Amino acid sequence: MKFDNSLETYKQALDVIPMGTSTFSKNPNLFVIGGAPLFIKSANGCRLYDVDNNEFIDFSMALGPIILGYANEEVDKAAKAGIDDGLIFTLSCPEEAALAKKLTEIIPCSEMVRFCKNGSDVCEGAIRLARNYTGKLKVMTIGGYHGFHDWFIVSTPRKKGIPEVMAEWILPHNYNDIETIEKTIKERKDEIAALIMEPVINYEPNEGFLKRIRELTRENNIILIYDEMKTGFRLDIGGAQKYFNVIPDLAVFAKGLSNGFPLSVLTGKKYLMEQFEDENCFFSGSYATEKASLNAALKTIEILDRDRVIEHNWRIGSLLKNGIADIINKYNIGNFVKIVGFPVMSHFVITDYEGFTVNEIRSFIQEECAKRGVLFVGYHHTSFAHKEKDIEYTLKTYDEVFSIMINYINDKSLRNRINGKPISTFNIRKL
Repeated sequence: MKFDNSLETYKQALDVIPMGTSTFSKNPNLFVIGGAPLFIKSANGCRLYDVDNNEFIDFSMALGPIILGYANEEVDKAAKAGIDDGLIFTLSCPEEAALAKKLTEIIPCSEMVRFCKNGSDVCEGAIRLARNYTGKLKVMTIGGYHGFHDWFIVSTPRKKGIPEVMAEWILPHNYNDIETIEKTIKERKDEIAALIMEPVINYEPNEGFLKRIRELTRENNIILIYDEMKTGFRLDIGGAQKYFNVIPDLAVFAKGLSNGFPLSVLTGKKYLMEQFEDENCFFSGSYATEKASLNAALKTIEILDRDRVIEHNWRIGSLLKNGIADIINKYNIGNFVKIVGFPVMSHFVITDYEGFTVNEIRSFIQEECAKRGVLFVGYHHTSFAHKEKDIEYTLKTYDEVFSIMINYINDKSLRNRINGKPISTFNIRKL
């Protein structure tokens, strides 16, 4: 399998785009340069076609938004109708209110809705509402990722260009560490405006974890915000809050809502959301109500409900996750390779082993899977387009690759078996 066009495109992109892409998680250095695709030409169903005309079964599904499958005919037709109508207008279109009404019917915490275009913006809006309502400034985070805006990213290593003083307002905590979370809330409740969290990250929540956080935030005048970018319309059509029956005050959604069309949602209790009726508590976006994405979301929700899509995704995801677990056991590699999470969003957890780094092991797996027509990214977002034959082929591929991998680890030759430039944490311009 050749990747000549990918490499040439990458060279051209590096001259005009930092890292070669505008999306961090699509950074070519997260893939084996020369041994995996770097640029995609088109997609259909659960398959990608790269610029070298190679075909791959995909499980990233565009980092999560594609829940029905790429190029879904019904969704695309609805979106194109919005384009034909003029796309975006001087005033709002009625589909904005129609979609908002639908969301209030299916999302437990939803009483009012505001739309935007990406997850970072709606997370920012939720924090603003919480701070304005409580009169407090500090924000607790529980692992996870909540966008690139200053208020959050200052608490991460990716904080260059942000005033360091802002870090004083963020209190990061680890997922499932309820003892430390409870201690912080009891000691600093008068300072904390909000607790924002992804209800599921990689691992499942411990028994009672989410319920206890709900109790603590309610008792201490702290606004609970669920970041449901990944879990929304995936665990359940009403999100993780409906699946676990633990209802936050505010929630943000995007991925899964409109099958890839750009649309994000900030929603929650009316007493919080109506603060935006005061123009001095501000949240707005010029492109928030373009009709193609609103139409796409309405059609996506219709299909999710009509065709029992989430049930399908759970079933097909269970076949995949259970099959991977069997392969891990078969080759006795569970001490450095694990499969975790819910079937609809399962993740590999890979650690250093026998002198080989995580990136080297991941690089070998990715390169060998690519040779067999499976794009390995380390996680699986099952979609309505994934069928049993796709799962069977993927499991066959993993079985072959893991069998070869353990042999090369045992004879200490794994590093030399990687043909391309291995996955790297940092961008290195030399190819």
